[in-house]
Amino acid sequence: MKTPIHTFDQLMTVAADLPEKKVAVIFANNAESFKAIVEAQEKLNIHCIVSGKREIIENGIAEQNGNPERVTIVESGQPVDALRAAIDLARKGEVDILLKGSVDTSTMMKEVLKDDSGLKTGRLLSDIFLLEYPQYKENKFVMITDGGMTLAPDLMNKAELIRNAVDVAHALGIENPKVAILSATEFVTPKLQSTIDAAALTKMNERGQITGCVVDGPLALDNAISEEAAREKGLKSLVAGNAQILIASNIEAANSLAKSTTYFGNIRLAHVIIGSRVPILIPSRSDKSDAKVLSIALGMVMSEFMKRTD
Repeated sequence: MKTPIHTFDQLMTVAADLPEKKVAVIFANNAESFKAIVEAQEKLNIHCIVSGKREIIENGIAEQNGNPERVTIVESGQPVDALRAAIDLARKGEVDILLKGSVDTSTMMKEVLKDDSGLKTGRLLSDIFLLEYPQYKENKFVMITDGGMTLAPDLMNKAELIRNAVDVAHALGIENPKVAILSATEFVTPKLQSTIDAAALTKMNERGQITGCVVDGPLALDNAISEEAAREKGLKSLVAGNAQILIASNIEAANSLAKSTTYFGNIRLAHVIIGSRVPILIPSRSDKSDAKVLSIALGMVMSEFMKRTD
């Protein structure tokens, strides 16, 4: 990516200029999913392969003023059948992105992680949540991970979480992203494991074990994203006050932090799972179509980046 992508509007513009991507939509059967399919096909260069019940899909797209003939329908009576059909297409290289419809996330990821799925790469799979933070002046993006996959990451898991998030940053044209390892304090405290992990990850970055970014921690959230808070604490850091990637201590912290941006802050979002052969999108079934469309655009950029780097 030659020109960095700093906003969701820029993301949509860049994604729209990419070569056509095939998106497998798994068991779509609600209005927001159909609205997202129609809107994404209007704004982006994609072809949707939608698995589920044909009558529901055709009626759902028509109700959103879309043309059912613009999608390929794979008849599947049950969510698990739709899921396996989509994974089979991804394994064969016939789709570029997997998008969850009305199928349970845990069921979907269990199928993806099976040894015979053909989608595993040996890397840890993790979900990277992307938001626009209004207070940042230039690059508005902040990433939060991992609120969707890794329950209780240990030190080496966290190194993999950094690697995956840094790949997303690089795909967006952010060459040397600032990574904050979050905890409840900026001090290393022996009784608080997250602070010990943070200090180790910072040292691993200094020694070249973690590359492509600048890592610092432990940092509390305010010190990570607020220059004023960092100054008041007297923190001397390239990351403090300007973090672009937030590594949470566990799935509860990451998930709560990410969802709070929507429900308390009404901030736009996208997210993508990487570490698999193809980008995987797991928007919440309660997410509006805007989040789904932005996630598709992010998935397109990641798909292109993965093909280029592979």
